[in-house]
Amino acid sequence: MTNIEKNISNKSVIIACDLFLNLKLYSVPDWLQESIKCDFPNVILSPVNTPDSNEINKDASIYWGNRVTMQMIDKMPNLKWIHFGSVGINRINSNELFKQGIIVTSSKGLVVSSMVTSAVAFMTNLARGIHFSEHLRIKGEMNREKFDIYFDQIHELSNENCLIVGFGDVGKKLLNVCKALDMNISVVRRSKDKIASIKNSYSLEDINDAVSNADYIVNLLPLTSETKKVFTSEVFNSMKKGAFFINVGRGETVEESSLIDALSSGHLSGAGLDVFENEPLNIDSPLWSMENVILSPHIAGLSKGYWYRQSDLFMHNLECYLENKKHLMRNIIQKN
Repeated sequence: MTNIEKNISNKSVIIACDLFLNLKLYSVPDWLQESIKCDFPNVILSPVNTPDSNEINKDASIYWGNRVTMQMIDKMPNLKWIHFGSVGINRINSNELFKQGIIVTSSKGLVVSSMVTSAVAFMTNLARGIHFSEHLRIKGEMNREKFDIYFDQIHELSNENCLIVGFGDVGKKLLNVCKALDMNISVVRRSKDKIASIKNSYSLEDINDAVSNADYIVNLLPLTSETKKVFTSEVFNSMKKGAFFINVGRGETVEESSLIDALSSGHLSGAGLDVFENEPLNIDSPLWSMENVILSPHIAGLSKGYWYRQSDLFMHNLECYLENKKHLMRNIIQKN
């Protein structure tokens, strides 16, 4: 983005920002802070809801971050725009904010490639038994003779059935990757309209039928009142014996004890889990020691390119906001 004329506003604009944590994904880089100062000299970043500052600047007109709450919003009477550094906005009551005329934008689209790469990594590692090789490596027994016991658990992705549960931007891109791998794709989504490249399309109410013939079930669901604990014991029991379950959506969409039962009984061949019902994963969870499970610590959307994409989005929206061209802002959450 080119430097913006410094006469955009003569009045200071305060951004309450909670992106000052120790984790790089949740900390505005120094170079981006400097870019904001340079391009928007009247804008002030005010840390809020951080380990060093719990105070809220009541003069803030913009909130940028992931951990805003309705209680915090009530203490910022001048708030006009909230930008989430995440895709999900379930921490707020969006209908109430619409009534107040507050604009809400998300970071939709910024982590699509990362999420798809993570989902495919889980699928390919489970299919090819890479996790089994890793266990053998740790024991110093990685050779063909020891690996032979897993022979019947090693898959090809070609011609196998993948069910994508949640068909937003990530699901659509994952569809293209899976098609390139010659997989048969079905989806669970809001609309039942037929799509040429999809074998079957189901609604969330039909999830028991949807999972019944899938070799891989990839959960991409956001957390809403409709999706909480969608994956119950009934759903896991409806899954094809030997299927793999992959979750890079939200942990709370899964009844975790039922997933553990399905894995322990051998009904499911394995799982790739980036998210959990409670995070971080409880140290006593059986998932830690399961040989047929691959775990990662809620990093499916993480990428070294994240802040460059976030910068492009936020700087564009900030310019539009300050120049009163709000209709040109990207990723505005619509009322419906």
